[in-house]
Amino acid sequence: MSAEELLDTIHAWRWPAARSFCLLFLAFLLSMQETRANDPGIPKVNDSLSGPQESTGEPIALGGGPDSWDAAPTASTGPSSVYGARPPGSDLADIQPLLAANSPSPSASSGAESEPSAPDSNGGAIQMPTTEVTAGPDNPLLDAPTDLVPGASQAPTQEQIFRSGATTRVIDKNMAASAGPVAGAAQVLQFSPGVNVNGYGNTGATKYTVSINGIGNGWSGFGGYTGGASIMMTLDGVPMNNVSTGLWQSPSVPIMQMISSTTVTYGPATAAGRWYDNVGGMVEFTPIQPTEHSGADLNIIYGSFNQKLLTADYRTGNIHGWSTVISGGVGDGNNFRMSPDGFRSPSYQYAAYVKTIKNFNHGDISFGAWYADAGGYRPTIIPVGANPYVTVNGQSASGMPIAGTPYSQATSGYYSNLNYDTWRKFDSQSTQIAYAKQNIYLDDDKKTTLHNMLFYNGSNRIHSRYYNFFENAANAYEYNNPSESDFGDQIGLTKILPYNTVDVGGYYISSTYNSRNAFYNPNYFLPGTTIPGGELTPNNLYRNDYWDQTDIAVYLQDTIEPIKALQIVPSIRYDVFTTAYSMNAQEQFPLAFQYNPGNNQGKLPNATRHLGGLEPSILLNLEVTRWLALYGSYSETYETDTVGGGGGIFQAIPASYYGLSLAQYAIAGAKTHFEKLPGLNNMLFGANYFWLRFAEQAIDMVNFVGKPITGLGTSIYQGADFFLDDNPIGTFHLYMNGAVENATYRSYVVNSSPTQKINYDGRHIPYVPSVMLTGGIYQIQQIGKVSLRLSLWFIFNGEQYVFNNEIGAPSNQTMPQYYTLNASINAAVPMRLFERERMINFNLTLMNITDLNYNGYEYITSGGYYGTAGNANVPSAYQSGYMLGYPGAPFTLYGSIGASF
Repeated sequence: MSAEELLDTIHAWRWPAARSFCLLFLAFLLSMQETRANDPGIPKVNDSLSGPQESTGEPIALGGGPDSWDAAPTASTGPSSVYGARPPGSDLADIQPLLAANSPSPSASSGAESEPSAPDSNGGAIQMPTTEVTAGPDNPLLDAPTDLVPGASQAPTQEQIFRSGATTRVIDKNMAASAGPVAGAAQVLQFSPGVNVNGYGNTGATKYTVSINGIGNGWSGFGGYTGGASIMMTLDGVPMNNVSTGLWQSPSVPIMQMISSTTVTYGPATAAGRWYDNVGGMVEFTPIQPTEHSGADLNIIYGSFNQKLLTADYRTGNIHGWSTVISGGVGDGNNFRMSPDGFRSPSYQYAAYVKTIKNFNHGDISFGAWYADAGGYRPTIIPVGANPYVTVNGQSASGMPIAGTPYSQATSGYYSNLNYDTWRKFDSQSTQIAYAKQNIYLDDDKKTTLHNMLFYNGSNRIHSRYYNFFENAANAYEYNNPSESDFGDQIGLTKILPYNTVDVGGYYISSTYNSRNAFYNPNYFLPGTTIPGGELTPNNLYRNDYWDQTDIAVYLQDTIEPIKALQIVPSIRYDVFTTAYSMNAQEQFPLAFQYNPGNNQGKLPNATRHLGGLEPSILLNLEVTRWLALYGSYSETYETDTVGGGGGIFQAIPASYYGLSLAQYAIAGAKTHFEKLPGLNNMLFGANYFWLRFAEQAIDMVNFVGKPITGLGTSIYQGADFFLDDNPIGTFHLYMNGAVENATYRSYVVNSSPTQKINYDGRHIPYVPSVMLTGGIYQIQQIGKVSLRLSLWFIFNGEQYVFNNEIGAPSNQTMPQYYTLNASINAAVPMRLFERERMINFNLTLMNITDLNYNGYEYITSGGYYGTAGNANVPSAYQSGYMLGYPGAPFTLYGSIGASF
């Protein structure tokens, strides 16, 4: 493709922002090429693609005969510090200290590997060798860059996972591609064992709910997730969860091309690697990192439902000790559901990221920033079977169903939606993150290291709804625009001793959350006035409440390695939470507070709660042989109850209900790891049993008609996870993830009224599939200079119990199992672009090849959603108890073209 043809392709895009971004980025790349040609202090790249070349020698097998493979590892003379040490060489320590390696990041100038022609230094500039452009199976263009500078964040290696006392799954860019070209952070997580993902869209722009072995986070409008807001999400080590609500919004990471790897850790794990919502585990999204050598990538995607996405990144390489990466993306498109009037529920996403690292003799410093803005229209949840009193035309002002086609998957269409003037709901999320990290050696032998991370995390949400299914309803409009801002600092000290490594440290976070929300109808006035209802003059429900929370934690952790084969990691942490609530409706809604005080959802006076708890943990790993390790862990952690929703704790439920939930998590399992053996090349397999007791949960929710439902419970989650990666033959790769689970409530009591309590002990926890499997294969075939990759993968979810909104508790009813089959073909072709040889990637991805109709989520309605509950115009048999669902995406097709510079 010539430069002119590429520009013509870009010009054909209809979104001006995308065109502008792409043109500016291309101009930037060209200008940087000229700058490099003229500046002797900047690393140069020759006309041909270049980089460190691996040795072409024979594969190295395990030493000795087969008998020696089962031998126990030899004793060490000191700790290898795979788990405890946290050197400046890797920010992994800040993300997952248990897996941090005490070795520097891969560097092209390290000289650790033989090369046909090694880079050499000339006047401060790195001169790269000239090589022929060939899209080989190990070409780094097909994966995240590997020539990272010291201090760059990295996912744990197979060897580090093998030697860890935790269950950890790394989703690299190859596996992440299985989620689809326009997928966001949530969809990618389903390629880790026991992860269930539900959403209403087909792109990273819209919201999703995710769960790890039944413990969830995220919010996509789905109720019944009683183990929600209990997975910690981080970006380059920075916590993203709302400190007060615990919630993580999936559109905060809408474009996965900007992410180099995703690491999922199961359970609370170690004290040093834990934040404030680690009950079910932690997910780390690691963006593209600064590298030793310069490079750039550009990718354009187009697919079904007019989905478009443009992504780009540029890496400066090492310039006088500084290395920087800049990345961004823009996209938009339609939902797979369509209204009779042709409305397609469009969405959009864009994001930008920058990180720079400075290395010096005694460590490194880095600065980073992330901005994302994404959103889309959310189609309404749809009745699964026909209810003749729920039609596509809604209800009259008197509650009489308007004659028309029954609105359901069975009658109006599986992927149908209500008309724009009947229902529309737009939900967007803006995320701003900034951080600075320091890793400093405090002694000459580099055995004592100081780590510090100063960070800011802010978010703004706009949730705008028009609901005219009930004609001229008093709450027809909703404008919900909450916000959050967190400031924090995490500091730690690592000391490497002869047979152990000690970590001590803690963090301080100050957070403010505002729950601003207004329901109104401009056709009505504020009571006793002629002021019409509006965003600032709500004549229905409203709230403007603040939660100021301070979270302080301190920890002590010791990684003990008496012999190389055994690692024991005991740790202890103390966490203190201070939560202050203030009702401040007059700040945003002074007229409503004056004339409509009864609809203020902040009913109770201001209150403050001080809570704290001690959290012990221990992890063990024993290498029985060089290829087999047994491991286990036990951890305890606390988290505060979720706040923020209308009618919830502090607002209408007394602050005495606000407390700490206790999680007690145990894991026992085994791992095997082989390298460069026939059929077992880079093979990593792990299987474990897990048990979680989640106690003293305050399960508070509000149904569609605004009635608060409060439940108190203790739940038990238990089952088994497994994962597998292997390159059995040549460039043939396979992976598998699986889980089987049984999750029940040991106790679950619902306050259905101030004087009545109902017990649901023993019920199954909803939305925890009994079986989950994902797996895939891909083969890379070299045809001349072209690398062809064929991929095939599947996703399977077993039966899962659903929530019953009539009773505000789990039901004994299940939703069906489902699967999807998917495939892709990728061709990496070398060609000349902008007068230089570059690599061009062509990709075609097919999702849900069998076009299976399935629901990812269902629940039993109380009838409030479609106005049938208690409606005298609806027979009692049709008022409640029918099933509502969200369909998964049908068959979709995506094509992309990308260039690597």
